[in-house]
Formats: sequence, C-alpha cells, structure tokens
Amino acid sequence: MKKKYTHLVKPFLVQNPPAGLYPEPRMWMEGKDLEGFNAHFSYGFIKEPCVCHPQEGALLHPYDECLVFAGTKHTDIFYLGAEIAVELGEEREEHVITEPSVVIIPKGLPHGPVTIRKVDRPIVHYSVGLAPDYKAEALPKDSLPPKSAGTRYKHLIKKLGILEDLFITDQDGKRVQKKMGPGNADQIAWLFGKDLEGLEVNFSWGFYTQCGKWHRDGEAHTHPEEEILVFAGLDPDNLKYLGSEIEIALGYEYERHVFNTPTVVICPQGFPHNPVVTRWVDAPYSFIVCCLSGEHDSPWVEVPEE
Repeated sequence: MKKKYTHLVKPFLVQNPPAGLYPEPRMWMEGKDLEGFNAHFSYGFIKEPCVCHPQEGALLHPYDECLVFAGTKHTDIFYLGAEIAVELGEEREEHVITEPSVVIIPKGLPHGPVTIRKVDRPIVHYSVGLAPDYKAEALPKDSLPPKSAGTRYKHLIKKLGILEDLFITDQDGKRVQKKMGPGNADQIAWLFGKDLEGLEVNFSWGFYTQCGKWHRDGEAHTHPEEEILVFAGLDPDNLKYLGSEIEIALGYEYERHVFNTPTVVICPQGFPHNPVVTRWVDAPYSFIVCCLSGEHDSPWVEVPEE
C-alpha cells in the first residue's frame, strides 16, 4: 500500500562534501534533499588526526553554523577521546577542545581550519548550517595572518550540556536520570538558543541501547517550527549501519514507518509525529533532534482513532 508520508523519511545520503571541506565522504544533506528544510546537515566520523573545515585556509558563511564534536563511547557522554584545535576570527584565534563541544560560527565570521591533533577513539562530528544550501567564501592560506592566542571568541565554544529536565533525585538523595520511556536515551545532551548565543536552533545528542516506546506522556506531538530527526549509527567504518530497527508514526493518520539503516525523518511545522518505538537493537546508536527554533515547544496532540 502506498504511504502518504514516505517522502519525509530519507535514508542517509553519503557523498563527498563540498570540495576542500573534509578529507572523506560523510552524510551530507541540504534543503533540496530534505523536502525544503531551511537548514543543511552533515554527519561523519573522524578516526585519525587530520585538518578539515576547511583543509586549507579559512571560510566564512552568509549564515550561522554550529560544528559539533562528540565522543562515541556510549557509556560516557562526557568523553571525547580527541584533541581539537579550531581557529576563529580574522585574528585566527586558536582554541583547543578536549571535551564534547559545540563551536558556534556566527554568519560572516572567518573560521577554520579545524585541526584534529590527537584521536584516542573515533569521534563524531556533525554540523548544522542555518540555510538550506551550503555557501562559503574561501580565504586563501597566504592571505591570512599568523595564528594568535586570546579569549575574544571563547564564548563561541560551548560544552555539550546534559538535559537537566531528565534528572530527578531518588529516595537515597542521589541525582539520577529518569527514563521517559524504555526505548529512550541512556544519556542525552541538549542545547537551546539560550545556550547557543541566541541562535534560532536547538539540537540534541544522545546514546540509545534499549528497546521499547520512547515517551510515556502521550502518542503524537507537534512543533511550531520545522524539525528533523536524525537516527545515526556509531560504527566509524560504516556510515550506513544503524544497528537497530525503528518505528515511527507520522501524521494524524498515524502512518507507521519502519527502518533499520541511518535515516532522517522530516517534520514540517505543526506536523504530528510519534510515537517512536525501538523494535530491536544489535549495537548502540545515536539520535539527534534538530529544530529550527531557540526553544523546543512540543505540545501533545490527539490522534483520531481509526
């Protein structure tokens, strides 16, 4: 039977990124690949020291951007396992990252390259550009001044923060993470506009290993802004391996979609989606929400009975 919302469920598009940006293919999807989503998104792994974004010189974009660096140790969301240097501004002010972090790139700010100095364990690097198409002005290496030290751009480096709403104090007085549903995250970080220098975006990073329904509070919810849901694997040698099977319901019709490869689900403004159910898990996987608002309003809605 033909389904109404199949066009909103997209397998990862793994391809070469724009020339000179990264040394190897990665998941790279722009608005044209995401049903007109007003941002572009990439996801990949870094397994050894390298230079990227760009591989030489520097860049500036006519839109805001976030570069996320996270670990792959699914039992410890605070572990990065790498040392990364990123250059920001016309001064080429260098900042060193050793914890899971987001680098905020305001539009028009020269940045790069990103130098991966050390890798103890493969890391995830994903990016969100707040425009449907990738655009960049390349600044040649010979036009740039020497690198510098300083703190002018320090505020643009943010640590991935745990979502405080997921924590409660147990009967022994210990701070523990509550589960919204048996299939939801083992550990999750989430940053909002207030954490991202006022950008109109919020996004998450989480590790998932369990089967079951993700939410207890309701069936479907909506958002006043558009959103993508990114289901990604953690195998650094295979971007097309998810390691689990996911079921999600879309629309007021409660139309069910099932997939077991890395996938992006597109949720237009006001579009009902959920519940999400993890049907089986062979390997830990990751999940990223990317919503084009500084906040994450998620009212539950009633789905008409069949």
